[in-house]
Amino acid sequence: MIRFQKFFSLMLIGLVLACSTGGSTDPDDSQFDDIDDGPIGGGPSGADITLIVDAADAVDIYPDIFGVNNDWRQIPDNTFSNFANTLGNIGATVVRYPGGWESEFYAWTSNTTPGWDNTPSQPGASVTTLKNHISNYSVVIPTTEAMNTSVGSSQYNTAISNLKSRAKQAVDVSNINARNGGLIEIGNEWWLQWAGGVSRAQKLDKYVNIAMDLTEYLVGEYPNRKFRLLINGDYTQPQEFTTMKNKFTRAYTEIDGVALHTYTGYNTTTHNIADLEQRIKDCANNFNPNKNFKYLSEWMPSRDYNDRALYMEAANILPDIVHIYARAGSQAAAFWPPINSSIPGLGLTNWNYSKVFPTGQILGELADSYKGKSLKTTSNKFHLAAALQDANTMVLFITGGKENGKKVAVKINGFTVSSIQTVERYVPFDYGDTAAAEPYITQTVSAEISSDNEVVVDVNIQGLYQIYKIVVKGN
Repeated sequence: MIRFQKFFSLMLIGLVLACSTGGSTDPDDSQFDDIDDGPIGGGPSGADITLIVDAADAVDIYPDIFGVNNDWRQIPDNTFSNFANTLGNIGATVVRYPGGWESEFYAWTSNTTPGWDNTPSQPGASVTTLKNHISNYSVVIPTTEAMNTSVGSSQYNTAISNLKSRAKQAVDVSNINARNGGLIEIGNEWWLQWAGGVSRAQKLDKYVNIAMDLTEYLVGEYPNRKFRLLINGDYTQPQEFTTMKNKFTRAYTEIDGVALHTYTGYNTTTHNIADLEQRIKDCANNFNPNKNFKYLSEWMPSRDYNDRALYMEAANILPDIVHIYARAGSQAAAFWPPINSSIPGLGLTNWNYSKVFPTGQILGELADSYKGKSLKTTSNKFHLAAALQDANTMVLFITGGKENGKKVAVKINGFTVSSIQTVERYVPFDYGDTAAAEPYITQTVSAEISSDNEVVVDVNIQGLYQIYKIVVKGN
């Protein structure tokens, strides 16, 4: 008996030494990695949760959905070149200029914002600076001056005259007409918030009159225009785009689509992600199903709609949103806020662009890898975004969020997986503080292929808010 105990003890010691990594155990070492009980290509996955990809249901992914807003108030002219370099490293495709509400006050010929309560001590990027560093940008022309008057009044007529002049300056100074398909937003969605304090119906009526006047003017000034004209409205109220269509008695066919501010989240009855895809489609088609360009010109995973999710917690929501944008056929989008000063925890970078936060990191990964065709997916607690980069390459983004760890199988229909090329896992800087103001950590890990054409991986086993990017080959 004693002899057996000695033998058993020696055998255990041998096993421990065989697994040793030089005296310390790294829980992220590949030998301690995720999958431990599902045979590769040899049996059922035994997964706790199954997510589904339908490779036969594919829509084009437009590269300009990876755009970013400028923030004229927060990004000074003298640092814009560094900001632009950071956007280039992230892979941002289009920049919205001059930004949001400042667009209503922006003077295109002087790079100032007269009359704006939030005018910064240092001016933001001038149009010249923008053009020197960014080749793909959109512009916003104002409407508020007329929105705060009564249609047909002398004040309205004066305001419209001023707005026409400012719109022409925006086109000429920005040189937006030199680029085929450049985007011009008529106003900013915030016109719905005040507009002289009138009723919602009166706001819609007023905005349509202004948009018609400005559209007729711009089309007359630029009969061979290359830019697109987009109206703006509330994406949570798709029926209002039908109302605007019915009021649009002039220049209706000159409007090319809609610009929407798609702030969204999981925990809201008004801005729910579950409704996002259909609402985007409905807004555009309700106005004009034949000219339905969709530009999501301000978006983010709103704190108020996501239990105050910040940093890595917020980054977990981005793949789901971008996937929905692509599935909705959106041709362009621009993330806001670009830097953390505006909304700490959701900005892409810190104030001087020296640190890219998790929202910026994952947006960069999506811009780099989520391309080609967006595939229909079915999620289940964990969320899944999938794209067919080419006929033989598929990328999967699995987000764990705040769900407890589970073995996850991604069942792929219409595409036979032959190999797994790469598996990257993005994890919080600190599992104990998933809202820490730090970039996430990238780890190279592994996944498996089950006998049922599933990609199998453990998610959130080490902690919450993991994101997996898995690239597979097949046909």
